[in-house]
Amino acid sequence: MIEILRVTAAFGIKGAVRVFLYTDNVNHYKKIYDRDGDEYRFKLLNQKGNTAVIKLDSIDNRNEAENLKGMSFFVKKEDLPKLDENQFFICDLIGQKVSVIGEVEKNVDLKIINVKNFGAGDLIEISEKGEKDSFFIPFTKENFPETDGEIAISFETYKNFKN
Repeated sequence: MIEILRVTAAFGIKGAVRVFLYTDNVNHYKKIYDRDGDEYRFKLLNQKGNTAVIKLDSIDNRNEAENLKGMSFFVKKEDLPKLDENQFFICDLIGQKVSVIGEVEKNVDLKIINVKNFGAGDLIEISEKGEKDSFFIPFTKENFPETDGEIAISFETYKNFKN
């Protein structure tokens, strides 16, 4: 299952909760699940950026809502919406190998370990086998010219962002 939201606080007195979203549109999903696989239905009350207020059908008062603080909710992978060309789910990128195109001075073993967005676009965090530190590369077509099937970067990109 894929985590799509985490409860941050109770909201109001009727059981609504404020949540942090890991998705751009929570309305894509009709059902969400807790860690145990229990199903919940919800209604989106308000969304602003990556936070929202939702009302879970089974939660009727503030006390019940407060007990959900810190709880994560998930969707099944098969319930994820279909993507357009050159769109990716973060969960599918993490763990992918990255090849280097061009003249490489040594054998380079790269892997995507995370995807971050601090407000200026997605950054791919890459780790090199045998190295302590990771590094970030902006996820643009210029930096990642090949993403169909295999993810690749140019040697120049590798060299520029590695240092």
